[in-house]
Amino acid sequence: MKRTLFKTFAATGAAALLLSGCSLLERGEDTGDDSNGEDGGSDNAVYTEMTSWDACEVLNNLQPITDEMGIEGYGSLTSGGGEPSTAKIGNTWDPDSIGCNDLIYLGQNEGAGGNGEIKVKIVPTESEDQAVAAYEDRVSVAESESAQWTEAMSEEFGDPWDQGTIVSWIGDTSQPFVQVIARDGQWVFHIELYHTQDYGVRNGGEPAFVFNDEELNQWFVDTYLPEVNQIVNDRIAEVQ
Repeated sequence: MKRTLFKTFAATGAAALLLSGCSLLERGEDTGDDSNGEDGGSDNAVYTEMTSWDACEVLNNLQPITDEMGIEGYGSLTSGGGEPSTAKIGNTWDPDSIGCNDLIYLGQNEGAGGNGEIKVKIVPTESEDQAVAAYEDRVSVAESESAQWTEAMSEEFGDPWDQGTIVSWIGDTSQPFVQVIARDGQWVFHIELYHTQDYGVRNGGEPAFVFNDEELNQWFVDTYLPEVNQIVNDRIAEVQ
């Protein structure tokens, strides 16, 4: 893996829009009928194929992330069980993507519940130029949001991706946020995650979570994203 850039942003304000706390169970199942792929408006075989995928099926219901983070539940901030929700192309919260997403429950956190939200998205496009534009736009939005908070960092990465950036920051109530955005050819991969801080670490005791954020972010770049890259490109190769 190559590293090409490291930047630290100063916090520019004490307020920013919070990510929605609404459950993705409603948004995740939302579908649109106006996408090129599903309406047959695209002649690009790869784009048409990718828009038909179930992202949760492609991504094994986020099981690698579930294991790495010790996620105990999906669809609720307070209880275990459940599975992440599928979002089809044309969904209301990110219509250009297919996704596997939901609220997450991380178990006990020093007497309180640990929770957050994760969105894992595959963004198909009809050309490499469109994918470059989509990638650059998503990185710009993530970096703009991070600059409003504290400990904002942005780092680029490469192989096996054509382009890649991980953006992290500490948001409201000291919640860690991270976005990982990568492009390969004509598709983009995008993770958005936030969760409550680890109160065990904050209080100087034993960690309440099975992960720490620095190691988790490194795992996303070094391990999880290369695996996703292989899975998706193997599927693409079947239609080329």
